Amino acid sequence: MKKRKARLRGTKTAAKSEQKKLLHRLKSLRENPSILIPKIKGSNEARKIYDKVLKELELAKDQYENPPGFMSKFFGSRPKDQLAKAYGASLTVLDSGAPVMAIARFPHGEVNYVLRGSGVSKEKLIGVQNHHSRLWSRFSHLDYVKKYKLYIYALEEGLICTGTKPSYPVKLWSEVCSTLKLKDSSNVDYGVKFACNSLGKDVTIPSKRIMKSKDNSYSIFLRNQISYDQDSDFTLSATTRLSEVVKDLPYGIFEKYRKGEETDSQVWNRIIDYQKDEIENSDGKYFVIGDETVDESELTNKLATNSIDKEIIQDVLANLTDSVFLNQATFSSFVDETWDSHGKNLAEKILSGSSDNYNGENAHEILRELYNQIVSESLTKDYPQFASLSEPLKNLDKVVRLLKTGEKEKAVKFVDDHSSNNNMTKSVSWAILICLGATSSRAWKYSKEEQALGESLKSQVQKLMDSDPSGYLEILEDISSRIGLGNKLEVI
Repeated sequence: MKKRKARLRGTKTAAKSEQKKLLHRLKSLRENPSILIPKIKGSNEARKIYDKVLKELELAKDQYENPPGFMSKFFGSRPKDQLAKAYGASLTVLDSGAPVMAIARFPHGEVNYVLRGSGVSKEKLIGVQNHHSRLWSRFSHLDYVKKYKLYIYALEEGLICTGTKPSYPVKLWSEVCSTLKLKDSSNVDYGVKFACNSLGKDVTIPSKRIMKSKDNSYSIFLRNQISYDQDSDFTLSATTRLSEVVKDLPYGIFEKYRKGEETDSQVWNRIIDYQKDEIENSDGKYFVIGDETVDESELTNKLATNSIDKEIIQDVLANLTDSVFLNQATFSSFVDETWDSHGKNLAEKILSGSSDNYNGENAHEILRELYNQIVSESLTKDYPQFASLSEPLKNLDKVVRLLKTGEKEKAVKFVDDHSSNNNMTKSVSWAILICLGATSSRAWKYSKEEQALGESLKSQVQKLMDSDPSGYLEILEDISSRIGLGNKLEVI
């Protein structure tokens, strides 16, 4: 039976190329252990800390190159620093090679390293053996950062330590802004602002972009900063259109966002929701569409598409005492939002029982129909009303009244939908269509005789359409006489 090679879980056989690269890195470290030390910038305290670490590294190197004797192992000086221990343990790979490598898995990726030494920190081994990596090299210094409250920045060319005070590198700031595709934002009015206190710079992600973003942009600023207090160097703020009303935001509103638990759009929406709640609980009356406040005039202009809608909005606003919040700038959303408090009562005042037809979505249809009826009656109230009219004249009167109220499309539809076998009715209908310029594609419905009579009536029909109340009866009686129905009509 073929023997199987046992392998520990979480390890793999290293490829020759990987072994070669690792050995090359370790040879560099053997020659110059200071590669593991960050570049110190403006901090004597940090320099003292890492001078001690470097001495420990050099001691570990000396003991690797000159192994202590039996007694020296017990009584001689030995490295106490964890980084130095990991460094010394990693140098032994130069003697044995790295046929088997362990795999460490973290939320931000996987990394290979060689297990060496007893009680040596895994993170330190990873940091030493992968000191070339911008991501993994920081593992060598995490405990120093925690113990001494240091600030370290990982750049492409290596680590920089600024001691116990943050000093965000200009190069890193430019890199982050380039990654986020942010340019000079001094002219950006609305958005989330990221201000770096130590650098004295800030940048704003515009509202149109941040409200759609599924990323956490703040984490990009922190990605290559290794610090005890990652948030101390950054101030976050936001300006929305609602900030004119609610100027201040609570201190903890960015808490989840700072922890990476929210995306850009989520924190933006939470800010908007907070401001809306504050507005709703305030004593003032505001009109909010999306994230924008408008006055009554702007609200009416944005929502009303015709004079009827404008009249409805103004009547609702006349009785309104509370703020109104709309997600969309549409007439229907406004009427639905105010239906229970005002729209329903308005409908009942016009026609008792009309609100019973409300199905949760048709408030605008109910009010429009009621107001159309009122407007139609008001615009045609001075025109004569007739006791009874024959079909051709009744249809003509109906069409003209629709036109007087500005409902040309409804007038054409009424003619199209009206089915009749009366030749005189159809002749009058053809005359109406000529006057309305709507004969195209409809000629097949009318015989040559009906079209000819309609052609002869068009001038009088046009006069009726253009007439004022005082001349309406006379013109309609003339048309009645022309089609053989007499010239006397009974007026109510």
